[in-house]
Amino acid sequence: AMYVCSCNGYRDTDLREVAREGISSAVEAYNALGQGPCCGNCLECAQQIIDETRLEFAGPASAGRRPGIEERTGA
Repeated sequence: AMYVCSCNGYRDTDLREVAREGISSAVEAYNALGQGPCCGNCLECAQQIIDETRLEFAGPASAGRRPGIEERTGA
């Protein structure tokens, strides 16, 4: 496991776990893990991990869609 957020001690495995549960943004993930972002330096990396995990978790049937778009549009 790799530390992504040194302020809160969140690891990539923590972010992948909440992404598999449906979280689609880094800020949502941090809040779900118990503490929101502090300095914000890690948010871009955290979002990339979440996006990659949601694409992997969705599988080939969902290829080409943006992760979390249904939640944002109500589709």
